[in-house]
Amino acid sequence: MKNILILIVLFYVYSCSSNKSAEQYWNDAKKFRVEENSMEAISNYKDLIKFYPDNNLAANSQFQIADIYLNDIKDYDYSIDEFKKVIYNYDGHDVAKKSLFMIAYIYNNYLDAYTDAINNYELFLKRYPNDELAPSVKYELEGLEDINNSIKSLIKNK
Repeated sequence: MKNILILIVLFYVYSCSSNKSAEQYWNDAKKFRVEENSMEAISNYKDLIKFYPDNNLAANSQFQIADIYLNDIKDYDYSIDEFKKVIYNYDGHDVAKKSLFMIAYIYNNYLDAYTDAINNYELFLKRYPNDELAPSVKYELEGLEDINNSIKSLIKNK
């Protein structure tokens, strides 16, 4: 009986481990995305994150998952949730900055959630004032200036 239990544990450990490298998961995911097989791409990115959480490609994989939900699946709310995972799990990584920008951009350009867009753009400028995306953020905020003034006026008149 003890031998059977050991075999079951070994089988479980083996089945939960990965035979693929992080790079193989990454390349397979990219291939599936080109083939427009979004769910297989997401599955490979998630496996990369699961089996290689400390690999540099893990942060990029989480960003790619969010990007698939944004551009391929067109589920904007879910893409925001996935971009938030990038910020939460990979705060120091370069894709965290891009994710914060993308969250604001989605709120502004896809969901018409202007207050959320403004708040996230302003947070971006506060955190990354000298980033290469800062001019784009300022441009977006300029485009939202009339809406922001209207929102402030409505709040003031309540």
